Amino acid sequence: MPSLSGKFDISIGPLINVVVAPAGVINPAVPPPPNIKVTAFPALIDTGASATCISSSVAQTVGLQPIGKQPMISATGSVPTNVYLVDLLLPFGNAGLILNSTQVMEFNPAGGNPFQMLVGRDIICQGIFTLSFDGHFSFAI
Repeated sequence: MPSLSGKFDISIGPLINVVVAPAGVINPAVPPPPNIKVTAFPALIDTGASATCISSSVAQTVGLQPIGKQPMISATGSVPTNVYLVDLLLPFGNAGLILNSTQVMEFNPAGGNPFQMLVGRDIICQGIFTLSFDGHFSFAI
């Protein structure tokens, strides 16, 4: 079972670097074409997010086009939000864990946040995630 662990700042939460690319690009057997951006972004593992989300700056940096809109429900109501289809590479083990053709929603991170993505329960619930009060976390899929 691939896993990762580390320390986190209790005031922020666990952060990991996640590679984002357009759907169909991440394949360990074939390098991506030179004109396609494959970039890692800081992501918060967020048990409060039902879906994995990327900021508009991540979508723009990677060159993503929305595949549609879905309502994003929050404490303040429901807002139509861009949805993207992406490949993700999470830092599990030496090779990483590839999640091809994953739907993600767009969100607007608050200013000053050290992350540009949220890893939501759509991914977290595929494995076992633990947080300790001493500032350690582990995640296994």
